[in-house]
Amino acid sequence: MDRRHFLASTACFAGVAATPGIAQNLPVQKFASATLGDVQHHFQQEYAEQMNQAGVLTVELYPASQLGPIPSMVNGVMLGSIETFITATAFLSQVDPRFQVFDVAALLSDPVKTRALFASDQACARIEGYGDGRNVLPLSTFVHSPNAIISKSPIETIDDLAGLKIRVLGSPFQIEPMRAVGATPVPMPLSEVMPALQTGAIDAVVSSPTVATAFRYHDAAAHMVIIDSWPLVVTMANSRSWFDALPEATQSTLRTTVRAVEQDAVAWGAADVERARTAWADAGGSLHATDPTFEAELQTAIAESTAPLIAGSPALAGEVAAMESIAASIS
Repeated sequence: MDRRHFLASTACFAGVAATPGIAQNLPVQKFASATLGDVQHHFQQEYAEQMNQAGVLTVELYPASQLGPIPSMVNGVMLGSIETFITATAFLSQVDPRFQVFDVAALLSDPVKTRALFASDQACARIEGYGDGRNVLPLSTFVHSPNAIISKSPIETIDDLAGLKIRVLGSPFQIEPMRAVGATPVPMPLSEVMPALQTGAIDAVVSSPTVATAFRYHDAAAHMVIIDSWPLVVTMANSRSWFDALPEATQSTLRTTVRAVEQDAVAWGAADVERARTAWADAGGSLHATDPTFEAELQTAIAESTAPLIAGSPALAGEVAAMESIAASIS
């Protein structure tokens, strides 16, 4: 079954995780996401299966924005009406500016070192402090995939980006680099990307290769270049008040399960990127090798254009320095 048909066949029954023998009257954990069939959804499914089998929580899954658009789900976690939401860290930057540390491409440009950083106890303990005071507790943070640029014409050099209208996330850490290379950044919701490509409202999109393949962007923009040094990072954001109210034994089981599921998700996600590469080519899309010069010049543009953003936020600047120190200590 290909990815497109998988998404279609699961959409109608993706709501509640049904596991036989779940005990009654256990605390309920509504676990939401905006996607379906990707590594975030895989994380949800593996976590729900293990926690429901442990018999300490009743985990209900709500992928594919069943609990509302992304801002509403973020607010739901802060208000405590949604226990858990897994999402790109960029969508939490308004909760706490320290979440923007995951948009600093230079810090996370080496995939091997990035995995080691996110797996370290030092980094995990520090990240858990993000969102403190806003009722957000991040318990798992990992790389979803590298970002890719999907375009109507091939992108082989940095100059090929000039003049293009490129869809980006509504994060200054994607907006400013595109401006720096002469492109016009166009923030827009995921649901509007394909129509915009079809009508010519945009020429290209910065996205995950797995998302691009699942949504068949190749039908409107056939060229993809994957930027391995520019990762998309996601986090499992929990309601702090909900977590703090759980019995200590349940908290311990939850933490242990999260770490195990995260390790599985990292491996599954890496394989999913390879599946996306193959599916893209099989569907008639063109997958272009990343030229080292292009990638280096893009990294320079990202670093130079976002340096003022970091300098202008003492909280973020301090966090970048702290993460750089942790990364250096484990390398």
